[in-house]
Amino acid sequence: MAEQEPQPDDRPRPQFGELAPPGWVWHPPADADRLDTSRPLEREDDAVPPPAGAPLSGMQPPHQAAPPLHPGEQARRGQPAPTWNLTLTILLAVFGFFGMSYSIATLQAIPASMQLLHSTNGLGDYTPAPVVGTLVLVGSIIMAIIWAVSAVIAGWMLAKRRLAFWVPLVAGIVAMVVLLIFAGAVLATDPVLLGFYSGTTTPTQTP
Repeated sequence: MAEQEPQPDDRPRPQFGELAPPGWVWHPPADADRLDTSRPLEREDDAVPPPAGAPLSGMQPPHQAAPPLHPGEQARRGQPAPTWNLTLTILLAVFGFFGMSYSIATLQAIPASMQLLHSTNGLGDYTPAPVVGTLVLVGSIIMAIIWAVSAVIAGWMLAKRRLAFWVPLVAGIVAMVVLLIFAGAVLATDPVLLGFYSGTTTPTQTP
């Protein structure tokens, strides 16, 4: 026996509250206006994933060690110079002071050395030119000024905690160049001695 198909219900549907018992009134719940915080505002499917390598929210990025600085760059960024800079600068400044004193003494002893060369080579008496004294005095003053200026600059750089050991080194090189220039100028005032070493002057025979 075949089943009969259900017939459609043509009866009108009841309106809201029509089937409620007499005297019943619907009231909304007390927390109907409360915001539902149990669910997130957006679904997980809608969230955009952070880019690769980016730190998560609330997490600090890992600390990365800064690359080492060169001495010049270290000084420009205001970082203090290493401790050996002070010791080396003072030692070079003291050594430069003794070198300056020896250079001045050498320059002032050149006329006496030229007189000795005249006597030992039979070139007669040595008579210094009038400009020799001026050359010796100016050269001595310049070398003293070079050391004093270098000491002041080195002290100022040490007070600023900068690399200063190179200042006495540069001052020593400059002082050596100044010594050679003025020594050559003094020797150039004696044509007899220059001619002897160049082979154009014959020694004087003494009885």
